[in-house]
Parts: sequence; C-alpha cells; structure tokens
Amino acid sequence: MDLDALRALRLRVQGLRAPFDASAPEVVRRFVAVQAQEYLPSQWGLAQRVADDRRPDAAAVAAAIDAGDILRTHVLRPTWHYVHSADARWLLELSTERVHKQNALYYRRTGVEGEVATRGLDVLAETLAGGHRTRAELAAALEAAGTPFTGIAFTYLLMLAELERVAISGTGVGKQRTHAAFDERVPPSPPRPRGEALAELAARFIASRGPVTERDFAAWSGFTLTDARRAFADAAHVADGRLETVEVDGTPHHVDAASEPPVSDASRPAVDLLQAYDEYIMGYAPPRSFLLPDELDTLHAESPGHALLIDGVMAGRWAPVVQTRRATIRIVSWRKRSPAEEHALAASVADLERFLGVPASVEPAED
Repeated sequence: MDLDALRALRLRVQGLRAPFDASAPEVVRRFVAVQAQEYLPSQWGLAQRVADDRRPDAAAVAAAIDAGDILRTHVLRPTWHYVHSADARWLLELSTERVHKQNALYYRRTGVEGEVATRGLDVLAETLAGGHRTRAELAAALEAAGTPFTGIAFTYLLMLAELERVAISGTGVGKQRTHAAFDERVPPSPPRPRGEALAELAARFIASRGPVTERDFAAWSGFTLTDARRAFADAAHVADGRLETVEVDGTPHHVDAASEPPVSDASRPAVDLLQAYDEYIMGYAPPRSFLLPDELDTLHAESPGHALLIDGVMAGRWAPVVQTRRATIRIVSWRKRSPAEEHALAASVADLERFLGVPASVEPAED
C-alpha cells in the first residue's frame, strides 16, 4: 500500500468520505475518545462524520452534550476529549494513573496535592451534589469553604476532580459550560482488568482509524510503546480475528478487515476543512507524512490554524470568525487551486455554513 492508498482508506474509515454514522454521539462511541480542545471546532469535527441526510448543526451537537449523550473530560492524556457515557468510566480507570504521572510536576507547582487537594475535591463533590455548577460557582464554593484555588491551580484541581471521577461535563448555561457529578452522568459498571481494557481500546482504535501502527496508538493514547505492542497483540481476540496487517512503505500497519475500501474518483477532488485537532491529524504519530505534500517546508507545517486538505493532503490553513449573524472563513492557501478544487471548497464552506446556522463568506488571509 502506498501513501495515496493509505490516505484514501483512512479517510473512508474515519468517516470523512461517505459518512456512515447516524449521529454525533455515535461518532464519539465509535472513536472511543475524540480530542476536543476547541469547543465549537471540535463539534464541527463530529458533525462532518455523520451521514449527509442526518448531519447535525451546532445547536444539535451542543444539545447532545447538554443531555450527556456526549461527555467532555480529560482522559488518556492531559487534554480534553469527548467520550460516550458508556465508555467514560472504564477509560478513566484505565488512563488516570498515567495522566497523573504526566501532571505530577504541575500538581506540585500549583499546590494541588496532599490534604489541600483532598479538601478541594470534597468541596467540589459536595457542591456538585446540589446540581450542575459553572466554574465561577465552583470557585466561589471553594472560597467559602476556606480552600481557595485560583488561576492555574483551580484548573488543575478541576482536572484532578475529573480524573478521580468526582466531576465531568454538565449542561450549558448561556455561553458557559458547567461541571456535574460524575456518577450522575455516567452509569455504574464493574472494574475491568487493565489488559482487557487496553485491548479493547486498541481494537476500537484500529477499527476507527486504521491502517495504524503501534507507534500511532502510543502517541494517541498516551500509553507506552510496550503497552501498545501488548494491546495490539491482544486486540485480535477482541476483534474476533478481523485484524489484518498491510505494509506501507515497508512498515507494518494494522487494519480492521471489515473496513470498506474507498471508491475513488480522481476527477472530483475533495476539500476538507478540518479542525486543528481532528482525529485524521492527531490520531497518528508524528511526522504524519501522509498529510504533507513533498514541497511543504517547516514554516508551513508549524503555522497555526485549522487544516485545509485537498484529497487528504494539507494545502493551507483556515480559521472561522463566528458572530451572531454571520461567519467569515479566513483561508491561507499554500498553493493555487484548480477550478474543480474551488468548487469543492465552496461545497465544504456550504456544509460549514449549515452547521453554524449563519451565512458564511470566504476571506483570503496572508500566511
């Protein structure tokens, strides 16, 4: 398999070509965990993977988050992810120890440790027992209890509360997000053996992002390469023997045999407006050569913004400026587009416009 075939199959498996998921929660469940640092762009990343006739707008995805059908928390690595309520508990049980190790230095520097942290968690648990609370309300409760946390210390206390299964995302209050009691939003389930949980994580990672390597899994999940190798070996049992190995430029990659091969049409280019942390980008280990054209220099590769892709290869950056009644899509192009590519870009902008629910115009920007 060459890089062109690898890109095509990954785009299909990820649901960016001929989307097949029926809802945003179904996307999250299939992917196990979806990076969600930037709130609105990450919701667009979910909507893109829903079948065309069912694709939700931003309000519908936000409603699924408010309802708890999609949860947002820190898991796998010290970063935001969307997870399904059916997966939240075992994913946190599996990965919390590793995330704590990565956070240890910052816990010490901010004073989020020992008895001080324990008292803070107790106050948060008691406050959330009374209902969903904004960050400001939680900070006020900590202050009133004589255990104030401010700035970055408050942020790390909230992350600690998520990792320790005290808190998780709640409903929205206007433009503010809330936290809720973990057990209110996540159904109970028995603990799972570590090896079993890691094998399921690997099997579902392969099914939703393959072809992939063990290095890809280690980079995405935050687990060691040793853990990744063991998980891939065990994943075959979880996947009922569906896993296969293909070589890409001499490197073995794993793929779920149930993955449907893409139907390509070279005469019809596809333009994707992907959020910066999209799973098509962040689901794989650096240097992610499948994303980059041969002529791309380091300056372009590290430039900020979301990713504009043409046929699965980066061809620029984009940024949405969303206002109450309109949106502007600012685009930095790395090369000139053909008329067919311009038509494909217009179609993608129209999809984004429907998602945002306001008229959107394109504005070229300087690199």
